[in-house]
Amino acid sequence: LRGTLFGSVGTAGQRCTSTRRLIMQKNVAPILTEKLLKAYKQIKIGDPMNSETLMGPLVNEAAVKEMMNAMDKIKEQGGKVLCGGKHIKGLFVEPTIVRAKKDLPIMQEETFAPILYLVEAKDIEETIAINNDVPQGLSSSIFTTKLQAAERFIGPEGSDCGIANINVAT
Repeated sequence: LRGTLFGSVGTAGQRCTSTRRLIMQKNVAPILTEKLLKAYKQIKIGDPMNSETLMGPLVNEAAVKEMMNAMDKIKEQGGKVLCGGKHIKGLFVEPTIVRAKKDLPIMQEETFAPILYLVEAKDIEETIAINNDVPQGLSSSIFTTKLQAAERFIGPEGSDCGIANINVAT
């Protein structure tokens, strides 16, 4: 939860390696979604120099406009906004969680904004297929309790990203 939260909003989604898609196994999706929604409600937005702030502003007005355009596309394409997605004022926006099907077209685009897409997968094979089904992808991570799944994810038939991180809970 902490890794996902910081990765998706820590730099307001404006880093090439920001967390944009969270691919969850169906059996953990409801619990993880609930925890993420609760955590997003507590995000402090404001001056990034303030130690209490988790998320600062977007870089410029064009970035705000790009995010708002992405929000329109998400809704048009059938994504469901679970929280956030609004322009607050100036360069500040609400961090956003979207429930998405694995083939949501907007996920093929890289929007440099705090938009996190939640996608469900039935198993590690489907997870890898979804993970690799974007033209961009500099990094990916796996959080799992199964060492075999982690090894498969970073192996030759796994993630095609340049950097893959493993986090195996014991």
